[in-house]
Amino acid sequence: MITIRKLAAMFRLSRTALLYYDRIGLLRPSARSQAGYRLYDEAAVARLRQICTYKNAGLTLAEIGELLDKPAASNTGLFRNRLAELENQIAELRIQQRAILGLMRQGGDIDPSIAIERGAFVEILRSSGMSDADMQRWHEAFEVNAPDAHHSFLRWLGIPEQEVLEIRKSSKPRRPA
Repeated sequence: MITIRKLAAMFRLSRTALLYYDRIGLLRPSARSQAGYRLYDEAAVARLRQICTYKNAGLTLAEIGELLDKPAASNTGLFRNRLAELENQIAELRIQQRAILGLMRQGGDIDPSIAIERGAFVEILRSSGMSDADMQRWHEAFEVNAPDAHHSFLRWLGIPEQEVLEIRKSSKPRRPA
């Protein structure tokens, strides 16, 4: 049996994180010492190892709780969904990367004579499997991660300034009501 402090150190987590995991039922202590301290056995260590693996894969604590309570064979759907999310994020980041590299090659000045036509660019995105919702998420990610480059890129596509401002406004993260 090991203490919460030692368990936290083993996994480079805070004691607070383990207390939270206990509070939400994700990782309960195996026992308590006479002084009331939380103690963990090898099964708890193995469970925390699995929690950390799932967390490193980008799963939420709620998803992790579901996974831990199900047989391993039933987890493939959740993993496939997460993999699809990651593939979409990677595709979005690659598009942003290419746009930024193009802007850097130009020294920050946008030359309208080399701008790809907006319709052609949208068609490229559509033919690569992006829906309108995917494109909206792409704009939102671009706006959050590189707002100036997003503006420059939209102008590079030949979009008029007023429309660029409207696109950027609709791409701002929405605050919960």
